[in-house]
Amino acid sequence: MEFIVDKRAVIVFVIVGILIVSAAGYFGFSTTQEPEPTPTPQTVTVNRCDVGQTVTAPGNLVNVGLENVNMPTTGKLSEVYIRAGDVVKEGQVLAELDEVTKSEAQLKLVEAREKLEKEQKERTSLDYPRASEDYIKQQKNKVKLLKQKISFQVDAYNEAEDAAAKEMLLNQLTATQTELQEEEAELKWIMSKPSDADFDEADSELSLAQANYDAVKALLDSLSIVAPYDGVVLEAKAQTGISISADTTLFKVGDPKALEVKANITEEDFPIVAVGQEVELFFDARSDLSVQGFVDRIIPIRIEGDTPRYQIFIVLHEVPDGLADGMTADASITITKRENVLCLPRSVVRASGVDEVVLKVWVDQAIETRIVTIGLRGDSDVEIISGLSEGDQVVIQ
Repeated sequence: MEFIVDKRAVIVFVIVGILIVSAAGYFGFSTTQEPEPTPTPQTVTVNRCDVGQTVTAPGNLVNVGLENVNMPTTGKLSEVYIRAGDVVKEGQVLAELDEVTKSEAQLKLVEAREKLEKEQKERTSLDYPRASEDYIKQQKNKVKLLKQKISFQVDAYNEAEDAAAKEMLLNQLTATQTELQEEEAELKWIMSKPSDADFDEADSELSLAQANYDAVKALLDSLSIVAPYDGVVLEAKAQTGISISADTTLFKVGDPKALEVKANITEEDFPIVAVGQEVELFFDARSDLSVQGFVDRIIPIRIEGDTPRYQIFIVLHEVPDGLADGMTADASITITKRENVLCLPRSVVRASGVDEVVLKVWVDQAIETRIVTIGLRGDSDVEIISGLSEGDQVVIQ
């Protein structure tokens, strides 16, 4: 019996067979191959650091050690010894008054001393009787004689008949009566004791005289115009040969080390800035260093301008060389700080108003999910309270 084979069917069977064999080989190979490991992600290590929240405040250096040296009295100067920019020592003579001005000041002192002595005597007299017994007796006799004289004059006036004589006697009587009134007042005064008002008035006059004397004496003692302390002469307006009024500023002396920073803060930062907070300062003039200080004063009055800002003053713990009044400063005020705590960069911990976040940690070649409690959110780092340990590798998401 003869079979007839269709060539096309043979070709189809062959192809199917090849596919079956190939598929079997593939699946057999794939079942024996190990799975691909999870690729290592980019991570950040949990470390310990100081987490701080700060506020920036631009400002300028100001010299708080300025003192004016004024003309002690109205007059003229004979000599001026220094110029602006000169370095001076405490007590160094800056200028001299002329002799006429000195003499006038000495005369004022003499007059003030005489007035003081007069008031002292009057006040002291109140503590003793106003007159001796002999003087009082003499005064009483004087009053008695004047009364007798008036009695005689009255009789003479009544007995006189001539008009001219009566007019003359009347004038004499009037004069005697006036004299009697004065002597009686004197007698009454010397026999009486001082009142409280007398003591108060005398004490007041004595105090004024003493104050005036002290002021004039201090003025005389200050006629030598000297530097108040070691420093630099910032202004020199003194001139010789012209009349200068008392209290006119002749020189302005400054202590180059008496520098503070006058800075300003925003309205948003005002509630969190407080006196005593630590400050780190940076200066354009000394970019090679930073200076430590603290907030000393806060002025609760808005500075004029388009942006609401408030002025603060910062005291430097130490003033380095190379700084001067008016130089620009940048202050970094520490509001809150946690030292040596677990921390992560803020860019890794993206928390907004919550205390817990979900982070991924790379552990044993695998990713593990953790719930992490956070604390202080600093300027660049975040404090880690719980959920992570030092050395953990947190996946950057």
